Amino acid sequence: MASSRAGAAATVVVSMVVAPLALVASMAAPARAQTAPLPDVDPGAVVDVEDFAARAREWSEARRRARLEAIDRAERLASEARLEEERASTTTVPPTTTEPPPTTTEPPTTTAPPPTTTEPPTTTEPPTTTEPPTTTEPPPTTVADEADDGGLPEGTTEEQWHALRECESKQNYEALNPTGQYRGAYQFSVRTWDWVAGMHYPALVGVDPAKAAPGDQDKMAYKLYEINGWNPWPVCGKRLPR
Repeated sequence: MASSRAGAAATVVVSMVVAPLALVASMAAPARAQTAPLPDVDPGAVVDVEDFAARAREWSEARRRARLEAIDRAERLASEARLEEERASTTTVPPTTTEPPPTTTEPPTTTAPPPTTTEPPTTTEPPTTTEPPTTTEPPPTTVADEADDGGLPEGTTEEQWHALRECESKQNYEALNPTGQYRGAYQFSVRTWDWVAGMHYPALVGVDPAKAAPGDQDKMAYKLYEINGWNPWPVCGKRLPR
C-alpha cells in the first residue's frame, strides 16, 4: 500500500518536471526555424584604398570644375548686363538742368569818347545836317520757322510754358547760369541742344542756345518735351500749374 502511494508520487513529480521542459522545447523550436542564416563573409576581403582615393579625387575635381564654370558664367552674365546698361545709357535723354535758376548780370555799358577833329574851323556857316537815323539791331533770325508751325505740344498750355521760363530764366532768352553750362530761356546745355536739333532742326546744330532766336528756343523746348515730357526740367517742371 505504501509502495503504491510512493510510485504515484514519483509519477506526479516526473510529470511536473517534464511538462515545463516540453513547453520550453516547443517554444524554442519555432524560433530556431525562423532564424535566417548569416551570409557568408570572406574574412580575407581587402578594401582597395587607392581606387577609393582616385574616385574621391575625380569627384573633387568635377566639383571644382563645376564651381569654376558657375563663376565664369556669372561673370559673363554680369559683363553682358554692364554692356547692355552702357548701350541703354547712350539712347536716353542726357540730363539737363539740376541747378537753381541762374542769376544773370548785365554787361557794363561803355561809352565811346567824343571824336576829336583836326579840321580848321570854316568861316562860312556850316551846312545844316540832320541826325542820322538810329538803327536797331534786327532780332535773331528764326531758322526753325520752315520746319513746322511751332504750336504748343499736345497736353500743354501757354501758362505752363510761361511758368517754366519764369522759373528757369526769369523770361530771359539770353540767360546764362553762373557756370555758363546752361543757356537760354529754357536753360539748355549745348549737348542737349545739339542732340534735339540733330533730330528735328539740323540748321540749329552748333548754335549757342542763348543766342538763338526766341522762336527757335521755344520750338526746341517743345520738341524736348515731346521726347521726354517735363523730366528734362526736374525742379521747375514740378512747379507748373496743372
